[in-house]
Amino acid sequence: MNYQTTVTAQEPIVITIGNFDGIHRGHQRLLHELRALAATLGSKPVLLTFEPHTLAVVRPHVPLQCLTSLEEKLALARRYGGVEDYIVVQFTPQVAAMPARQFLNELRAAFNLKGLVVGENFSLGHNREGDIAFLQGYGAEHGLVVRALPLEEIRGVRVSSTEIRALVSAGRIAEAAELLGHPLLLSGVVVHGDHRGRLLGFPTANLVPEPYRLLPANGIYAARVAVEEEAGMCDVFSSPHVYKSAVSVGIRPNFPSERPLVEAYLLDVELDLYGKRILVEFIARLRDERRFDSIEALKAQMAADVEQVRQIL
Repeated sequence: MNYQTTVTAQEPIVITIGNFDGIHRGHQRLLHELRALAATLGSKPVLLTFEPHTLAVVRPHVPLQCLTSLEEKLALARRYGGVEDYIVVQFTPQVAAMPARQFLNELRAAFNLKGLVVGENFSLGHNREGDIAFLQGYGAEHGLVVRALPLEEIRGVRVSSTEIRALVSAGRIAEAAELLGHPLLLSGVVVHGDHRGRLLGFPTANLVPEPYRLLPANGIYAARVAVEEEAGMCDVFSSPHVYKSAVSVGIRPNFPSERPLVEAYLLDVELDLYGKRILVEFIARLRDERRFDSIEALKAQMAADVEQVRQIL
């Protein structure tokens, strides 16, 4: 089992295990409980996650689109869960085939494991044999504290990455954000486009999302955009430079592209962003993407979109 980590083999740790796509409210509750248990046990709280997402390996024939990249996931765990440290296991068919006992034995051999916090529907290992009953028995056998938490619900809706993905795909980002406990986000390095926006009077910062990335439904959005201070030199997730933005997601019907693009127009500022990392936080959906009969009509609508963004933000 190969992994990367921020913790040493000697220091006592308490872990939570999962894909944690999106770091939603249910995940955040786990992380808060993880910190509490770690404090009780004099240990460090640690998030254990997998790269790639386990379903990409277990069900490779089923297309999977994720809410967050690994980098975003770890940043959100710090911001909303207060957990700084991690173990990222390289998920392979060999790891997927491991019995739950072997997986935990390897963890205990590599780390000073004191406890485990999971959701009540959690299971681990080949054929999902490592359920809560197994974990509690294993914990009693090896002196590990195991806590299983009830699943989070908001107004009768179970908080899950699957439910949130469905909302995002439909463009219902406000509802998705309620379950996430934070705005839907997308980070990446700004690349050169065809400079069409500049010619229209609305220069945009262009991102080309990875194929595995789930984007909100094509359309126009109000967003906040954080910008790193200098290329490669700043943590964009804690950047003090945040701007109001109108963001287009889609193929641009008037100037069609072969794949979906994310184009952010930053209000009231002109910046050279090429090669810099930005973080887009989607706040509200303005309208569907559509084709206009003339360039003037397109420009007039873009100006109206910008004014609507001002009002929303």
